[in-house]
Amino acid sequence: MISWIIQMRKWNLPPPAAIIAAWANQALARAGSDKRVSKMWPYRFEARVPAHLDLAPVRQKTKELKRIQAEDAGLLQHWYHQLKLLLDGIPARLVYNFDECGFQPGQGRARKVFGSKSSCPDLAEGERGENITALECISADGWLMDPFFIFKAGGSFMEAWYDGSEVLPPDTMTAISPNGWISDELALAWLVQFDRATKNPNRTKRGEKRYLIFDGHGAHLTLEFLQYCEDNMIIPFGFLPHTTHLCQPLDGKPFLAYKQQFRLINNELSFWGGRPYGKAEFLQIIQPVREKAFTQRIIRESFKDRGIWPVDGHHIVDQLANQLEIPDISIPELPGRTPTPPLLLSSSVENSPPATIEELTRNQAKVMKDLTELSERTKRNLSKVFQHQMEKLEELKMTQEAICRIRTAQAPQHRNYAKRQVKPLGSNGILKTRDAIRSIKVRKEKDNKREQKKLAKQFEKVYGFAPTQRSEERIQQAAENERLSREAGEDFFIDN
Repeated sequence: MISWIIQMRKWNLPPPAAIIAAWANQALARAGSDKRVSKMWPYRFEARVPAHLDLAPVRQKTKELKRIQAEDAGLLQHWYHQLKLLLDGIPARLVYNFDECGFQPGQGRARKVFGSKSSCPDLAEGERGENITALECISADGWLMDPFFIFKAGGSFMEAWYDGSEVLPPDTMTAISPNGWISDELALAWLVQFDRATKNPNRTKRGEKRYLIFDGHGAHLTLEFLQYCEDNMIIPFGFLPHTTHLCQPLDGKPFLAYKQQFRLINNELSFWGGRPYGKAEFLQIIQPVREKAFTQRIIRESFKDRGIWPVDGHHIVDQLANQLEIPDISIPELPGRTPTPPLLLSSSVENSPPATIEELTRNQAKVMKDLTELSERTKRNLSKVFQHQMEKLEELKMTQEAICRIRTAQAPQHRNYAKRQVKPLGSNGILKTRDAIRSIKVRKEKDNKREQKKLAKQFEKVYGFAPTQRSEERIQQAAENERLSREAGEDFFIDN
């Protein structure tokens, strides 16, 4: 059975548990036995397989047929050869990769927890269908461009989207589309911003060309997009169809960490009873996620792992070639069964309790050290009492932390979202967060002046005269006088 499993693995046909059970039953039938293995037998068999054979249960993932068919080692080798000719002698700061990444606000991620097998509560998610597309661009030297977010909306920018967006880079761009996806016009608008961001003298010297690598999305291959590249010394280079999962740097560690970190935030919020983040909170929470997903180390490693810079696609091409290799069909010789070595338990593993428990432990150790004249029975009883104290203290600490997390997670539920809209300043439908925040600030100042005028009219109607308008300096001076009077213990103070 082990020989057969090894051979199936060499043929890229790792058998599932059901096939292993079927082959075992056939082997029993050929031996003249009426016995049949149980449904759990394959799993017990897997646990008995010797460790040196490197056989263990693994998760077999699914993939689109077009992507599998596109994994041609010869085509990829030719593509990497063309890329090497293009980037020969080009510094890392001039090699860029951009792509789109889709998000669904409020989307969580399935995970393993420690609980009852019979019942496990589900984590709450937001409503499906609210798509947000993030356009990200990275360079082989670890540089990250300011993002471009596309919201799914009918035709208006909402003020609630930009509440707390001050944490984002000032040149962050936002746009809207009927489905939340990129369009030809938005792709061209992003390219214009890319041109401005990378023309910085620190990145591009006079006369140098920039090399932009991207997939074959229709919005990236319009005449206007490619013409702008030609007019501004940007060299476009496309991936082979359906090969971005193999070759594109962004599809490796950056986007994987991007989505994982975003979903973990929703998991943490839902776990403590909070409402999943929606579209209104997206710009508020996405920047910490970007900072974790797009570090310089991750960006540089993504280019290296995919063989883009420095150009070296041998490990990807060789991997595909090995998968296509058909080995000699023969039963392998199994070495003698060797016992599995016992697991070595580390004696340096320590639990790090809170500071209060450490203090309690030190005090208990001092007490036990001083009570040398007590009997062993009394010492054991005292040790039990001390242990109970530590357990209760640990339980109290965990309860307090849980309450704190629940309050933090449920705080956004009481937030009222305004339905005011923000109009884009340009005619291209792009709105930068910096412009949105400035527009909201101007609107709030006008609202405050309108409210003050309304209150002044009410004051004059009641008291018969208009209220005295005090300057900001007088208001600050009055507050300072009040503070000094309170510190001196006085009951009255002069309000100038």
